[in-house]
Amino acid sequence: MKELTTLSFEKELAAGDAVLGFRWEGSLDAGSMLGYYRIPGPPSEEEGTEPEYYAVTQMQPTMARRAFPCFDHPAKKAVFAVSLISPKGLVSLSNTPEVSRSASKGNFPSSDLLSTAFLAEDEGKLADASSSAGADGVEWELVTFEPTPIMTSYLVAWAVGRFSSISSSYVSPLTQRTVPLNVYAASSFEHIERGQGQLALDTLAKVMPVYEKLFDIPYELGKLDILVCDAFDAGGMENWGLITGKTMNLLHDAERSGMQGERMVVSTVSHEAAHMWFGNLVSMAWWDDLWLNEGFATLMGEVIALHEIEPSWNVHASFLKYHRTSALELDALRSSHPVQMVCEDDSEDAVTQSFDAISYEKGSAVLKMLSQVIGEEAFIRGTSTYLKAHAHSCSTSGDLWRAMSEASGIDVAALMDSWISKIGFPVVSVEETAEGLKLRQNRFLSTGDPKPEEDETIWTIPLDLKLVGSDAPVEKILMSTRELVLPLPQGLYKLNSETSGTFRVSYPPAHLSKLAEEASKPRSGLSLADRLGLVQDVILLSEAGYTPTSSALDLMKQMVSEPEHLVWVEIAQAFQRLVDAWWEQPEEIIDGVRAFARSLFGPLVEKVGFSHQPEEDAEARQFRVLAIAAAAAAEEPSFLAWIQQAFGLLASGHTDETLADLAPIIVTTTVKHGGAMEYNIALAIYNNPPTPQHQLAAIGGLTSTRDSALIQQAAGMLMGGQVAEQNMTMFLHGLAANPLSRRLVWQFVAGAWPMLEMQFQGSFHLGKIAQFSFQSLSTEEDAAQVEAFFADKETSQFIQPLQQGLDTVRAKARWLNRAAEDVKQWLEKNEFLSSDA
Repeated sequence: MKELTTLSFEKELAAGDAVLGFRWEGSLDAGSMLGYYRIPGPPSEEEGTEPEYYAVTQMQPTMARRAFPCFDHPAKKAVFAVSLISPKGLVSLSNTPEVSRSASKGNFPSSDLLSTAFLAEDEGKLADASSSAGADGVEWELVTFEPTPIMTSYLVAWAVGRFSSISSSYVSPLTQRTVPLNVYAASSFEHIERGQGQLALDTLAKVMPVYEKLFDIPYELGKLDILVCDAFDAGGMENWGLITGKTMNLLHDAERSGMQGERMVVSTVSHEAAHMWFGNLVSMAWWDDLWLNEGFATLMGEVIALHEIEPSWNVHASFLKYHRTSALELDALRSSHPVQMVCEDDSEDAVTQSFDAISYEKGSAVLKMLSQVIGEEAFIRGTSTYLKAHAHSCSTSGDLWRAMSEASGIDVAALMDSWISKIGFPVVSVEETAEGLKLRQNRFLSTGDPKPEEDETIWTIPLDLKLVGSDAPVEKILMSTRELVLPLPQGLYKLNSETSGTFRVSYPPAHLSKLAEEASKPRSGLSLADRLGLVQDVILLSEAGYTPTSSALDLMKQMVSEPEHLVWVEIAQAFQRLVDAWWEQPEEIIDGVRAFARSLFGPLVEKVGFSHQPEEDAEARQFRVLAIAAAAAAEEPSFLAWIQQAFGLLASGHTDETLADLAPIIVTTTVKHGGAMEYNIALAIYNNPPTPQHQLAAIGGLTSTRDSALIQQAAGMLMGGQVAEQNMTMFLHGLAANPLSRRLVWQFVAGAWPMLEMQFQGSFHLGKIAQFSFQSLSTEEDAAQVEAFFADKETSQFIQPLQQGLDTVRAKARWLNRAAEDVKQWLEKNEFLSSDA
C-alpha cells in the first residue's frame, strides 16, 4: 500500500498489549481541503492584517493519514480518543461530546491521551515555542472528548475556531433519550446570525427519529452536530457525530435561497444523517463496496426518509428524473464501471475515483428496483436485519443479499448479482411476431454499438408488464435469458411499469406511436412515472442511434398537453443536449432547433405566468421556473424585457419568492444578452453574495457572457486566483457550457495543467477539471487531440473521468454524424427551418 510506514525495533517485542506513542508535526495548509486544514475568514478591513482562520478536517477517503498516524483502512476499526489544545475562547468540536476542559499557559500534565511522546522534551510543555501554538502569553485550553464507538479512521473529525451555533434536539422514539443537535458556522461570516443554518437544524430534528423507527436501531452517540465549512472538497461528509459540508449544501435563507436551495439543504442533511447507520454503524470492508454506503444513503436519505418529512415533494418521481437519469447517463459509456468497483489494496487513485454517479446513483437505483421487486416492507425489514447483524463491524454485498433473502423469501443474490458486478445496463428490444411478444436484451451504449465482448452479460430483469387502462394487476416477469417470448398482450401494454427497473425499452414503431398518443392525452392512462420513463427512453435511444432522432422530436412535439413539470424537464434537457452537440453546425440549424423549443415553451410560459401566487403548491412553482428557464434558453425575445426588469430588482436587493427561485435564470440570461454593466453587477453579487445560491447564480452569469473581452475577464479570474478552490469546477463548467468560450476552456486547462496538477493533487476536483475542460466538445478530432495531450501525462488519479469525458465527446460526434440530415429534414418538414437553409 502507498504511504505506509514500517517501524523497526531493536529487539523483539513481548506478546501482549502495548502502547505505541507517536509525536508528529504538520502544517495547517490553507491551500488544501484535505486532511487537517485551515479556512480563512472574510478579508480584514485593516490593510496588512491577516484574516481570522478556523481549522477543520476532511479524512475521506484516505486523508486521515495526513492528519495523524493511523491504519487508514475502512476495515481497521478502532476507538478514537481525541484531545485538542487550542487558544482559550475558541470552540473545539469532535465526533463525541466534550468531557473536560482545562486552561494553561502551555503546561499540561501527561496522561494516557496526552502522552510524553507527543509533548516536547520537557514534560507537559507544548512543542516548538516559536510557533503560534507555543507563543508566550497565550492562554490555552485542553479539551478532551468522549471516546468514540469503534469506527473507521475516515470518520474521525475535529474542528477549532470562533464558531456561532444554534441548538435543538429530538427525542429518540426507541429509547426516549433526548439527543442534542447543533449547527455551527464561523462567526466571521455571520451565517448563523443571518438565520441561514435553521433549515439544516430543523431537517436533522425531523429525519433522525424517522431513521430510528425505520431501522429499529437508536442513534448511539451523545450528540449530533453540523459544521458549515466555507471551503470544502465535497458536498457533505458524514463524520459520526459531526457532519461537515460546504455552504451551498448546508445554508438556506428563507427569503432569498429559493426552492432549489431548500431542496439541496434538506437532501444533503437527510443523506448525511442516513450515513450514521450506513457507513458509520456498519462500514464496507473495502472501497469496492462503497455503494453500500452511498447507494443506501442516497435511496434512504433522498427518497424514502425524505418522503416521510416532505410528502408534497413527489420525491419518488424526482428520483427517476435526477438520480436514475444521472446513473444511466454515466453507465451508458464504454468507460463506466460496475457498481461493485474493483479497488486494489495498493490503488488509492481507484478509491478516489469510485465516488461517482455509479456508486451513488446507480447504487440507489438498483436498490430501489430491488425494493419494488420484494416490496418496500420486506426491503426495510431486510435493511434492519443487515444493520443489526453487522453493527460496529464491516460488511460486503453478500451480507446485504442474505439479509434481504431472509426478509423476502427469494434468492436476492441471484437477482441482483449482475446489476452490481457487471458493467452497464440493458436495453430490452420488443418485436411483435406471430409467436407472441419477442423480447431481447443487449447492453445499452451511448454510441449504440456494443462489441460482442462488451455484450456478454445476461441481466435478471424485472419486466413488470402493465396493460394501460386496465384494472388487471401488473404482471411480474423475470427475464434471465438473452431472449424471451411472451403471449401477445390484448390491448396497449407497457414494459417496466412505473419505470422501476434500471433498463430501457425499445418498442416497434407502431406500438411506440400508440404509447406516445396515450402519453400525450390530457388525462393519460399512463402515470407520471410511466410517461417520464417513456420520454426518457425514446430520447436516449434516438441519441444513441437505436432509433431515428426524428422519432424523439415527434414525441416531444406531441407532449404539448403534459401537465407535470418533470416530463418537461426531460424535454428541456433534450433540447439542450441537441444544441450542445450541434453547436458548431450552421446557425440556421441552431435557430431552427430553438424555434421548435420556443413553440413549446413560449405558450407554456404564457399559461403559467411569470409570478408565483400565494395559493400555489411546489409543483406549480417548479413548473413556472422550468418553463421560464427553457424559454430563456431558447432565446424567446418577448420574455427578455421581463427578465431584465427582474435583474434590476435583484441587483437592488429586492427579494420575493419568484425572484429567489428564478435568480439563476435572471442573472444568466441578463448577462448573456447584456454588456459590461450587467457583468459587473453579477461580479459584485459573486464577491458579496447574500446566500451561497446567489453566488452560484453569479457564476452562471459571469460565465455566460457573449462579450469576448468579458469572457477573457472571466477566464482571467481562474488564472488570477480570484476563484475559490471549491468554485473552480463550477466556473469551468459554466465557461465550457458557453459556446463562445468552450474551446478557450480546453486551451486554458491544457496550458495550466502542471500548475493544476500540483494544486489539486489527491483531490476529487482534479478529475472534474480535466473532464469539464473538454467534455463539451463534439468532434472525433477533439477527442483525439485530448487523448494525445494526456498520452504522456500521469493520469492514474483521474483515468475514469478522463475516459468518461472522451466517451461523451465521441458519443456526441457519432450522433451528429448520424443524425444531422435527419434533424435538418425534420425541422424543414415542421416549418422551423426554411427549405434553403
